[in-house]
Amino acid sequence: MISPAVLEQPGHWRSLGLVSVLLIVISPTLPLLLQAFDWSWSAFSFGRDFVAAILRSVIVAAGASLCALGLGFPCGLVAGLYRFPARRLMLAALAVPLLMPAFLWAIGLSMLRIELGLSRNGFLSGASGSIWSFAALATPLVVFAVLVAVRLLPGTAIDAARLAGGERAVLRYAGYAALPAGVTACLLGGILSLSDPGPGQILGFSGVATQILISFSALYDFELAAQQGLVTAAIVLLAASPLIWLVARHLTLALLPREVRLMEPRSSRTADWAGPALFGVTLLMALLAPVAGLAQPVLSELWLDSVVTTVARTGGNTLFYSAVAGLVATASAVPLAICATRVASLRASLLAGLLLILVLPPAVGALGTVLMASEAPVWLDPIFRSRFTVAAVLGLRLTAIPTVVLMRAIGSAPASWALAGALHGVPLLTYLRRVLAPFLAGPIFMSIALVALVATADITTVLLLQPPGQDSLSIALFTVMANAPESMVASLCLAYLLLGCLVIGALMFLMSLKGRLPRVGR
Repeated sequence: MISPAVLEQPGHWRSLGLVSVLLIVISPTLPLLLQAFDWSWSAFSFGRDFVAAILRSVIVAAGASLCALGLGFPCGLVAGLYRFPARRLMLAALAVPLLMPAFLWAIGLSMLRIELGLSRNGFLSGASGSIWSFAALATPLVVFAVLVAVRLLPGTAIDAARLAGGERAVLRYAGYAALPAGVTACLLGGILSLSDPGPGQILGFSGVATQILISFSALYDFELAAQQGLVTAAIVLLAASPLIWLVARHLTLALLPREVRLMEPRSSRTADWAGPALFGVTLLMALLAPVAGLAQPVLSELWLDSVVTTVARTGGNTLFYSAVAGLVATASAVPLAICATRVASLRASLLAGLLLILVLPPAVGALGTVLMASEAPVWLDPIFRSRFTVAAVLGLRLTAIPTVVLMRAIGSAPASWALAGALHGVPLLTYLRRVLAPFLAGPIFMSIALVALVATADITTVLLLQPPGQDSLSIALFTVMANAPESMVASLCLAYLLLGCLVIGALMFLMSLKGRLPRVGR
């Protein structure tokens, strides 16, 4: 009989478990990466276009990250500490951009520019427009990451800070505690911008993701695309290494047993006007301005029949891809978090490895899967040539998101639980089923929802791997936006937005039914 105490002790099983699961996570990218290493690097030429594309991508990623941190951090901090009017409604509205692909926001900004009569070189185009599009999607990540970090603070520590220095001390020390979560979220938003070619192509500021698409779609050079992806990943890892070290260090310090009484938000006269003001500015930038651009063409003509037909045809596939991606990513993250959380060196190595996978453009994983499928026999079609293939590749690439969430949750579980189970002779499987699984139910649900939301914005993977006639709503919109009338494109975009609002409402309803789940909008 295996004792639950093994979960609190070092052992070779941790390294073996990490390596085994990481091999599965990285498996879609391995075929193309191995070909890239086998190919002669002397034949690889950066070229001015590729170098310029990298510079443009770095500018957009840095700008979007800084904007998201500047807008999202104060919103998340105030929402975590205080109650104010319309708080839940504003948080729900801010979650809507998480469901939207970045190119949809770029379409909205482009239409808004036309409506306002601005030039093509104005602030709604080029670098500033691309930064705006990606910042609108990264800002909610920062808000909710900071909000959850603040809500997990011990209530006794907040009370002590309030007694010692008043609300200023509470804001200062809570901000210090939530800063690693905010930096992690804005870094994630910047990384995700590197792999999305949509806004750059629409707004005239294409980056490295577009160059990689050109390498295999126009030049049919898979090795070149893989090498460009590796170069991009190396540059991003080099630039982000100080932040990774900072986040890993603070994450280590934060993994302490959870106190019985957590912090509860309180009312404040200052927060009654400061909270709505902060959220009003953030919602204007992240939601209202792009939606205003999309709404204007619809006023002249609404393509209701085309919208209903397209949604009916692609809605089931969209739901399947996102839901299965969330399940696959979370199922991969659970053993990774269990193996690495209690060992500092494994935890840091795991974060670096998952970031490397996330930095690689999604085209690398999709093309690697295509190479494997070309050699696989027919009886493996359900694995390599089906809708499950699309969802699995989406989920494996996003494994970093649930892993961080579950590492935080497992780290907050008192070690005395496992030791008490060992003392009373409880088998490991019984402990996992009756103690750890119920404790992790909330974080697991949150992880599935987060990955499902982010996966809906990945166009490249679905575009390359979808079976014939099994496209998603975002792909249908992406493929018609170049040739369809402006009002039809806007109608489809607003339909996508409405579906996102319905999903957010459903998630809030489900969370209200589960008392054990973190009620971040309370």
